[in-house]
Amino acid sequence: MTSDDIFQLPYHPGKVLCIGASYIALECAGFLAGLGIETSVMVRSILLRGFDQQVANMIGDHMEDHGVKFYRGWVPTEIVKIEEGTPPKLLVKAKESDGDGTIEVEVNTVLIAIGRDPCTGALTLENAGVQLAKSGKIITDEADQSSVSNIFAIGDVAEGRTELTPVAIHAGNLLAKRLAEGSTILADYDKVPTTVFTPLEYGCIGLSEEDAIKKYGADDIEIYHSNFQPLELTLSKRDENRSYCKLVCLKSENERVVGFHYLGPNAGEVTQGFALGIKLGATKTDIDSTIGIHPTTAETFTTLNITKSSGKSALKTGC
Repeated sequence: MTSDDIFQLPYHPGKVLCIGASYIALECAGFLAGLGIETSVMVRSILLRGFDQQVANMIGDHMEDHGVKFYRGWVPTEIVKIEEGTPPKLLVKAKESDGDGTIEVEVNTVLIAIGRDPCTGALTLENAGVQLAKSGKIITDEADQSSVSNIFAIGDVAEGRTELTPVAIHAGNLLAKRLAEGSTILADYDKVPTTVFTPLEYGCIGLSEEDAIKKYGADDIEIYHSNFQPLELTLSKRDENRSYCKLVCLKSENERVVGFHYLGPNAGEVTQGFALGIKLGATKTDIDSTIGIHPTTAETFTTLNITKSSGKSALKTGC
């Protein structure tokens, strides 16, 4: 089944195996485990491809510590129903991604979350002269226009666009205004804020550490980071030093922030608040000069003073 199906299931899913390493796979695994359902995740290679890998691995470690089992480096080859029922019994056969090993996993429900393909095949767009990418998505310019002047594409179906509902809505609104009202405002696809709603939530804006280094070079990047303890987890001594924040800064541009990463409670709310500043070109100094609201998790960004290059520990030892 898909992530849509799991929400409409009329019976208890039993043991669930989520196949995939996308944010949808991890979000589904997280909420299922939170409901007390025995949950596992089968991953071909890395978690959250395209996101900051340090944070992605921290998410995986946190989920494992809270009962989610990960099969890393495995690809499913066959699913066999071995017993009828609601739920049925299924045997999932898998092989190693980079080897000859095989395993078998017995579960009741398999949730597939390995990405989406565009449904452009049946549209015969080539008959209209619309150019498609190898992925099947529609190639567009900065104005969302395809290779045919009166045909536009917005959202997930457009090649190279961030696959997020608010991005499609925003682009669609602006396109409608350009077509119907004479507006010239284009959608800005740079520094789009987003959040992964795993049990420990992850919000980000801009470039991952890996992509920033690839784009600008390691010598031009400074990383400020810190672990922290959210107030609501202090009394229970739960998940100490699991929350984390990181600013990826460009040295040659007065330490302009090109990447924002937050792992902790209410990540969507925290990330949305910083999105405007990052979008407008905020520097590390701008964030340093912002007075934090105490006691919040967001204020951690206003007091970051440890760099990765210093080699000092980012673990929080006091309030």
